Amino acid sequence: MRYYILFFLSVATFSFAQELKDAEIETINVKSKPKIATILKRVNKQLLKKTDTTSFVFDLRQINLKNSDTIINRKEAQIVKITNFSNTFSKKNVIENKDNWFSNFKEIFKAYSSEESPIGWLSGFPIRKNLTTAELDFFIHPNGYEFTREWLDDDELLVTFESKGFYNGNFIVDKNYNLLQLNYEIQEPYPFFYSSDESIGKNHKFTSNWIYQREKVAMNFEIVKNKMVLKSLSIEEKLRDFTFKRFDEKGVIFTDVNQFYTNIKLVNKKWQE
Repeated sequence: MRYYILFFLSVATFSFAQELKDAEIETINVKSKPKIATILKRVNKQLLKKTDTTSFVFDLRQINLKNSDTIINRKEAQIVKITNFSNTFSKKNVIENKDNWFSNFKEIFKAYSSEESPIGWLSGFPIRKNLTTAELDFFIHPNGYEFTREWLDDDELLVTFESKGFYNGNFIVDKNYNLLQLNYEIQEPYPFFYSSDESIGKNHKFTSNWIYQREKVAMNFEIVKNKMVLKSLSIEEKLRDFTFKRFDEKGVIFTDVNQFYTNIKLVNKKWQE
C-alpha cells in the first residue's frame, strides 16, 4: 500500500510541476508593449532621419468644388522629393502647362489678391500639412489623446489614438518604428481662422474663417533599406461656411461666403497598382 501511495504522490508532484512549467513558459512568451512616449519619440526620429530622399514620380488626381461647381479637375504627373517628413519637400509637374488649372483658379478668384486667395487652403495646404507628418496634432500634442497598442504579425505594432471631439485614427510601425500606415479623421466639425498680419485701423486687412466639416486622410509607406518612402496619400476635406472679409478704415468692404470640397490622391508610380 505504501508503494502505491508514494507512486501516486510522485505522479501528482510531476504533474503539478509540469503545469507550473507550462504556465511559466506561457508567461515568458507574453510580449511587452513599449510605452506610448517611447513609440512617439522613436517614430518622430524616423520621420526626421530615415526618409528616402529619392525623387519619385507621383500620379496626382485632384477635384475641387466651389459650392456645387467643379473648379479643379486635375490629373498630372508630379516629381516629389521628400527630404524629411517635417515640411522639407519639393514637387513640380513633369510637364508644365501654361493653360493649366492654376490659371483657371486665379480667374475664378480674381476678386482676391494672391495673399487673400483660398487657392492655398484648397490645393497646397492639405498636401503640405500631411507631408509635414511629424507635426500632425496627435504626434506633437499626445497629452490630449488616448492611445492603445497592439502587436500584429511580423513584429508590427498597431497604435490607435482618439481625442474627444477632434481626431481619431491609427498608425502601424515596423520593429524599427518606421511608419507603414497612417489613417485619421475628425470626429466632429471644428472651426479654423486665418487673418492677415497687416492691419488697417482696428481691423486686420482681411480675415478668413471656416468650419472643417470633414477631414479624412490615409497614408501608406514602403520601407526601402530602412528608409521610408511615401507610397500614397489620400485626402478628403469639406470646408463649410468659408467666409472671407476685406476691411478698410471704415470696416468691411467685401464679403464672400462659399462651401468647398477637396479630394486629392497622390500615388507613387513605382508602387502603383
